[in-house]
Amino acid sequence: MKPLYLIAEIYPHPDKLEAAHNLFSTLVENTLEEPGCLLYDLVIEEDADHWLMLEKWESKAAWEHHMNTEHVVEANKLAASLVRNETKLRFLSGL
Repeated sequence: MKPLYLIAEIYPHPDKLEAAHNLFSTLVENTLEEPGCLLYDLVIEEDADHWLMLEKWESKAAWEHHMNTEHVVEANKLAASLVRNETKLRFLSGL
C-alpha cells in the first residue's frame, strides 16, 4: 500500500496568529501520536501569508481515521474563528 501525502494550506487571520499557532501546535503534538502518522509538521514559507501542514500517512484509511479523531474534530471547530479562508487540501502520492 502506498503512503498518502497531503499539504494543507491554512490561512490564519493576521490578528489571531498567536491563538491559531497555539491551536495548530497542539494539533501537531496530538497527531504525531496517532498510528499511521509518518509526518505532520506546520511550516511557513518566507513572506507568506499562510501556513502549510505537511503530512504523510501510511494510507488513506489512516488519514480518514485521523480526520474523525476527537482532537481533529475539536480543532476544526475552534479553527473556524481563527482562519480567514477555508483550508485547501492537496493530496499527493509517491511514484
